[in-house]
Amino acid sequence: MTGSEKKGYLFVFLTGVFFALEVLGFKSIFKNEKIFPILAAFIGVFGSFLLLTPFAFFNANHRERVMITIRRDGFALLLGTFFNSIGVSLYYFALSQSELGPSAILVKTTALFNVLFGIFFLKEAFTRKDALGLTLTFAGVYLIGSMGEGISFFSSFMILASALFFSTQSFLIKRFAPEIFGIEFAYLRMGLLSFFFAMALSFLKLWALPETELVFKLIGFAFLGFFLGRAFYFEAHKSLPIGKLNSVMLIEPVFLLLIGILFLNESLSWKKILGSFGILFGLYLLVFHTRAKNQKN
Repeated sequence: MTGSEKKGYLFVFLTGVFFALEVLGFKSIFKNEKIFPILAAFIGVFGSFLLLTPFAFFNANHRERVMITIRRDGFALLLGTFFNSIGVSLYYFALSQSELGPSAILVKTTALFNVLFGIFFLKEAFTRKDALGLTLTFAGVYLIGSMGEGISFFSSFMILASALFFSTQSFLIKRFAPEIFGIEFAYLRMGLLSFFFAMALSFLKLWALPETELVFKLIGFAFLGFFLGRAFYFEAHKSLPIGKLNSVMLIEPVFLLLIGILFLNESLSWKKILGSFGILFGLYLLVFHTRAKNQKN
């Protein structure tokens, strides 16, 4: 393993940590507070964007990188963030209606879509192990989606759709922004997400102002996931192939599943166990085999 790959895996691991904290935070808010998920996302993301703006423009180096990102990586940034805004909206709505564990497991099918993008658009090979991984993943998705208790079929479908939208940004970055500046890209992405969320809130007429304490919580959790988590994730794109990007983060949903069962009184059933195993082991086969092929090449 090269030094660049080690750095990439470290960044992906840190991404998983910050993503887990973000999901835990927003899930606790959805469970205890009455707030529309898309409004919660807007407040958290826009607040973090405002908080970071002085650092982005008062520092000459960051300011220059922001302008380079807009000129050089603008297509991947704009289109990827548009799809991500849909993904975040779908995922947060489903998360507000579902248990933490199954939601965290299903959204990791982002790794599956990343591999499929690699196969169909980046000309990566497809083997029997890939087919087995796909079969196990889809079987696991079916088991969790048909549980009925803890997560509905509709919520499962929304999370799968969100995973597809999330994976588009990784594909666009690998294809059109290989020299990405992770910090500046994450900052600009938050600004665009805020714009898209604001448009949706205006269209749906869901504007409201929650209590100050809740606003600060939303900003804090969004800062962890939408900025720190994404900044490390985007930087990892420069060191790892698209199929490897979610490999280390497969540990994250297992952690969140245990948290949900132990501390949030979520249910434990054979469908949840088998479905989770099928998804994670299937994704492991896909990601691990992709890694082996890349090392041979």
